[in-house]
Amino acid sequence: MATITLKKVTLDYPIYDLNDKSLKRLLLSAAGGSTEKTTVIRALHEIDFEVKAGERIGLYGPNGSGKTTLLRTIAGIFPISGGNISVTGQMTPLLGLAIGANMEISAEDNIKLLLRVDGIKPTKELVDSIWEFTDLEDKMRRMPLRTFSSGMLMRVLFSVSTAFSPEILLLDEWLSVVDETFSKKAERRMEDLVSRSKILIIASHNMKMLERVCTRIVRLEQGHIKSDEAVVPARKVDSAETPATAVS
Repeated sequence: MATITLKKVTLDYPIYDLNDKSLKRLLLSAAGGSTEKTTVIRALHEIDFEVKAGERIGLYGPNGSGKTTLLRTIAGIFPISGGNISVTGQMTPLLGLAIGANMEISAEDNIKLLLRVDGIKPTKELVDSIWEFTDLEDKMRRMPLRTFSSGMLMRVLFSVSTAFSPEILLLDEWLSVVDETFSKKAERRMEDLVSRSKILIIASHNMKMLERVCTRIVRLEQGHIKSDEAVVPARKVDSAETPATAVS
């Protein structure tokens, strides 16, 4: 069963004094010494947090409150400074569509690359299915991504990133595609992805959206959890107990 547990999790950022450009510092640095001053900023303060299968968690707060930092910490991107994180289940963090993409290789090779990064075998049938979802001309799949318009690029990256329903889905804002001819299709895919996942954690400034899809809303402020309240979603999202499957 999918679960996430955080116990007394803290995260510290070292901030270096980049304004110290003195000759003494430069000479000592060149000689193998270091006089750089560092300041430690605590980004997360002893976070206690537990999520069970079937829950949809909304992380809410102003800029700098720690929403994205908490997501990236759960995803294992940021190493914690203290406490413990335990995750059971397949986790997919959708924290940026372009992460891992190579603009110099073809769209098809990027699809294969991104699937391998996620530990999924890029079979011909799967790659064809992902490309079909983009609604782009077939000849485009052999062209490098750097030749794509921003809208075409987002179609490819969105299609491969949302091709499978994970047990645990982490979202930094609701993924959307600014492309009128593709946006409705993308929105249906996102809703299906969320409904199939066993656990959803989404960070957003949009309280109305969080109230629409979440069962709990966690309010963050300066790296502290200020409240953790159950809500009744305006639109019920079913939790699936099925393994990860391709989304059509």
